[in-house]
Amino acid sequence: MSNSLFAIDAGHYIDTPGKRCLKSIDPGETREWVLNSRIADKVQERLQGYNCSTMRVDDVTGEKEISLSKRVALANQADADLYLSFHHNAGIHGGSGGGCVVYVAPVAQEQSIVVQKAIYESVVAATGLRGNRANPMARASLYVLRHTTMPAVLVEFGFMDSTTDTPIILTDEFAEQAACGVVSALISLYDLKEEGDETVTYEQWKEYMDRYLAERAELPANEWAQAGLEQAKVKGITDGTRPQSFATRQEVALMVRWLSDNKKKEARE
Repeated sequence: MSNSLFAIDAGHYIDTPGKRCLKSIDPGETREWVLNSRIADKVQERLQGYNCSTMRVDDVTGEKEISLSKRVALANQADADLYLSFHHNAGIHGGSGGGCVVYVAPVAQEQSIVVQKAIYESVVAATGLRGNRANPMARASLYVLRHTTMPAVLVEFGFMDSTTDTPIILTDEFAEQAACGVVSALISLYDLKEEGDETVTYEQWKEYMDRYLAERAELPANEWAQAGLEQAKVKGITDGTRPQSFATRQEVALMVRWLSDNKKKEARE
């Protein structure tokens, strides 16, 4: 079973300078933290139904700036199994293209690379926002990737200054799809199971079955069967033990053989 702990970081906070959508594309200049937090909220909501835990290392109201060092420290102190940092990109300056990009540290743990690939492929499959980046699974010397003790990835869910990406990433539908993509990757990588969906292994089933058979063997014969059981004991068909146990095929075969031989013997006499 998993019981993994995922540290979720919605990058920045509401008033981080400059972190907003390009006004010419989005007149409301939606702040990056709002987009980041929306996906983080949806990921947490979906993971509530699975055998894992989540923690937020940013301020969930977005009103308070939490330093990167504190975010990382919270995850490290909690001994989280994975650090997920959610962001939205910029740098196209009103041009087209962009897409999703997932980063790991320059010197990354092997599991970070596994998660990077899985999340990128799953998010792109869910959203269709592949983009035109030459290296959408990149390495970067970002603080939250370098200082976390657990595997860590930073996901950029499209560009806030792209005429292609911005109208898409502003929609709630995109946030739903992105969250589904992230959760789908985590389910596969961390063997997450839905709560209440306990799978019984073969070894467990055998243990349960052996216990059931042992308990059944201790049950006395039913009243209506006692006379017949006594007659069978007299004739040597059974020794009378385990009256309510299931008979194996070999036991049935021996009883049939005994009855057949007995009838032949009676016929000769």
